[in-house]
Order: sequence, then structure tokens, then C-alpha cells
Amino acid sequence: RSDDDDDDSETYSNLPEHLAPLRRFFCTSAHAKDHQGCFRIFNRNEKQASTSLSPSLPSNVLFSMDRPFSFLRDSLSYQSKATRDKKGGMMYNSREAIVWCSCASENESDLEFSSRVLDDMPFAQLHLGSSLGKRKNNNFGGLPVSNDEGHDDGNNCLVVELDLETVGMLDSMGVLVSEKENGDCKNSNSTVGESSDLKVLCKLKSDDLDVIQSLLSCSFLDGVSKDKQQQAFGQSVLEQQQTLIKMIDVAVDSVRKDPLNKCNDPHLVLMAHSISASVVASAISAWKQQQIQQQQQSMRRVEDLLNQALTVVTFGNVCRSFCDGPAYIHISMYDDPWTTALGSSSAAPTPHLNNDESGGSDAVYFHAWSPYFEYDQDILPQSTTVCSLKSHNAHNLNACSIQYLCLIMRINGIQSFRALYDEARFVDPSAILDINPKHFAVDCKHGELIIPPKIDYELLPAMIRATSGDQWIWKSSGDHDGGESCLPDDIEARSHLEESFGYSVYEEIYATCCRGDLCDVL
Repeated sequence: RSDDDDDDSETYSNLPEHLAPLRRFFCTSAHAKDHQGCFRIFNRNEKQASTSLSPSLPSNVLFSMDRPFSFLRDSLSYQSKATRDKKGGMMYNSREAIVWCSCASENESDLEFSSRVLDDMPFAQLHLGSSLGKRKNNNFGGLPVSNDEGHDDGNNCLVVELDLETVGMLDSMGVLVSEKENGDCKNSNSTVGESSDLKVLCKLKSDDLDVIQSLLSCSFLDGVSKDKQQQAFGQSVLEQQQTLIKMIDVAVDSVRKDPLNKCNDPHLVLMAHSISASVVASAISAWKQQQIQQQQQSMRRVEDLLNQALTVVTFGNVCRSFCDGPAYIHISMYDDPWTTALGSSSAAPTPHLNNDESGGSDAVYFHAWSPYFEYDQDILPQSTTVCSLKSHNAHNLNACSIQYLCLIMRINGIQSFRALYDEARFVDPSAILDINPKHFAVDCKHGELIIPPKIDYELLPAMIRATSGDQWIWKSSGDHDGGESCLPDDIEARSHLEESFGYSVYEEIYATCCRGDLCDVL
């Protein structure tokens, strides 16, 4: 609880009345780390909820309830006024409790925008914390970090000591830049400096610690031992995992006790973007290992329970360690450098670094080319550094990936993520084709789903424009375009969408995604 009673009173005045009995348990701290593992409380004032750190509900309070997922769906999920008025939508129903796992809470309007793109789909938000900022120990990747003498206030850089094998891996990914090539740290992600005793001193921007941590935690990084990875990441990851593990426990217990779901409990769906997916994957693996080793259950039984109880949806994941069991849906762009190099995708240009198994057994993959591909090729050629997680808009959730998911669900009339997975995995045993599927006018690689062949060339850019996804485009310093020129204008976008979905669809989408309260925040 915050010590400032006046601030608490102002905060509580904007909270939903049905949560009044639980206010004594709320966390109202101004520090994001204190909300780690808690569920965000959405204010009735949507504009204020987007611009300030909202209170949160500790997970132990939620799990003390009889039906935690029903409470999560009905009381803790983001619901705009339109959501409450509609009581359902074209792309969602009440059969799922959807939890957005977020590693950063600085910009909470991200989730609200994603909800509106998916026809006001209700989302609950779980704070996983962030690896940015101060750390409990001055150690990173099993190696020391200088926070005092090595800190460069002018450039907001840290001096990190890494072993040669780690440096070699980072350099091969284009993350490190030699001082001879670029001595100014302001224009580079990190800089290789002096070396001594098989160690190298490197400068990196503090904002990019998440990038380096993702690289160091990848399974192909043999240069860093398991002990070092556990020492560097184990404790922080363990703290973030507890709520996720408890949610999986509740979901699986519900399947065990009520396999036919006569109680009508909502199905659990976990959603994660970028590096957040690695935290979710780690929690699932930890739960699975606990069930096999401590509960003495067979692996097949554990994986079957996970598949029935849990659906996981990732966007541009930066993780290649998804264990078998849950129903995985992986959405990413072909030109996303982070997912291509470090994530799980079905199309792997480097098979020795990436394969289908890394995304979990029976995983469903949806890929497309982002409209920013040519722009990124011209502005950020492959020979330059990858820079940061925000260097390519193909990795951008609200300016690319969420619109692609919206198109797939809208075209096929899908109202739940589990239904999306089931339709994509469906194989008709009686179907006998007398023509090669490559000649079809639709994509037949995803079971019963219909995916137009030009979805990424026409419909995706049009949907980004209609949802005002262009307002979320990442722009580097000195770059006033950021790839917005690759998107069609309003007239062309309207033409593409109305051809596929009928008249007035452009206005309907725009009105849903660009209501005044959120546009003011943007």
C-alpha cells in the first residue's frame, strides 16, 4: 500500500465499485517492481488508466476465490464502455479468460489499443516486471556490471564485462559494434572496448539490457554455462513465474475435476509479445517439470492436461524453448529480425538455429510480410546493427502483428483463440484433392482456415491504416517517417477492406479503434 492517503483516495475514486470490498488488498505503489506478479486494476477513467500506473491486485487474493478465472474475466479485465454495452463482439465471446503478460508497464495504453483492434476484446493484464533499471546484484549474464564508475550519464550507457564466447555470439547477431567502426555510443547499441584475461569490456545502452538478456538466455548460447544463467536470471525469473505457475495449476485442476466443463469456467489464454514470451515459456516448463518429477505423473498425461487447459498466443516471440503440451499460436512477420534469429517460427532461414520443435509440438504458426519490409531494407540494411527491440516495425505489436491476427479472425468468423487453434489444426480425413493446393486462391496450410494470398500486401496495410496503427510506428531519431509511407492512404485502405468485408467496414473499424479517449492519449 502507498503511504500517501490523499493519493490513495484519488486513485480509489476512479476504481470500479464492485471492487470496493477488495481495496484494502490493492497495491498502489508508484514503483513498477512492486506490482510484479500482480493483476492490473483498470480505472473507470480510461484516459487516466492509460497515462498513469494503475493499482494492482496481488495474485494470492485472486486465487483465494472459488472461481478465480471467472472473476478475472468479469472484474479484472479491461472493458471499455463499448465492451460493456455490446456484451460480446464479432471476435470474442465469454468462453475464455485472456491474460496479457506484460514485462513493461510504462505504456499501459498498448493493451487498451490491442483490445479495440480485436473488437473490444476484454484483456486482463499481468505485470511481469521489467529487467530494465536497477538490479539486486551487479551481475549480468554471470558477469559483472559496473553501475558506478562505468556508468556514462551523458550517453546512458553501462560498462559490462563479458567473456569472449559471449561477445562472439553477440557480435554475430550484429548487436556489438567495434569502436573503430562507430566510436560514438549514441549511434550504436553497444561498443566493444578493451580486452584482458579472456574478458572484454563493452559499453551498452541501459535501455537495451532486455536485448542482451534475451540473447544470453537463448538455448543455443553454449558459451554461457547453465550455472551462470541460473545465477544471473534464475531468481528474477522465479519471482515472475509464481503467478503464472499458480494460474496453470488452477486451469489444470479445473480440467481434472470437471473434464466436460459443466461449471462453465472460462478457458485460460496467455498472451505475450517479444521477450515476455520467454517468461511464459519458462513458467510452463517449470510447472511441467514439477508435475513429472515431484508428482510422479507421466509426461504424456501432463502434456495432455496442458493441451486441454491452456492456450498460449505469442507475437514476435524471442524464445526458442516452448515445451510440449499447451496449444501454441505463434504470430510473427517474416522480416522480423528478432523472431527470425532468436524466436520460434515455421519458416527458418537458418535451420541449425531455429526449427518447428522449438515452438512446441503441434504449434500453429501465422506468418506474413510486414508493409515496412522495403523501408527497413533501405533505412536499416542487413549489414548494420539490429540496434534494439524497437529497431524494426515488423516486431511492432500495435503497428503490425495485432492487425494481422484481427484479419485472420475476422475473415474466418473466429470468436475465441482456442477455436482459432482447433480450426488451424483440423485435418479432414475424407478430403481428397485432385489439384495441387498451391494453385488455390486461398492459403490451405492452416486446416479449415481461409487466408487470402495477398493478405500481407493489401489487407494488412489497409487494416493498419484503418485502426490508426500508424500512430504506434517506432521512429528513430531524425527519422520522421518510420515506414508510414509504406501504408496506403485512407481511400486505398477503404477500397481493400470494403472489397473483402463489405461497405462501411472502414468507418466501423476506425470508430472502434479511434474513440476520443484513446486518441487523446496517443
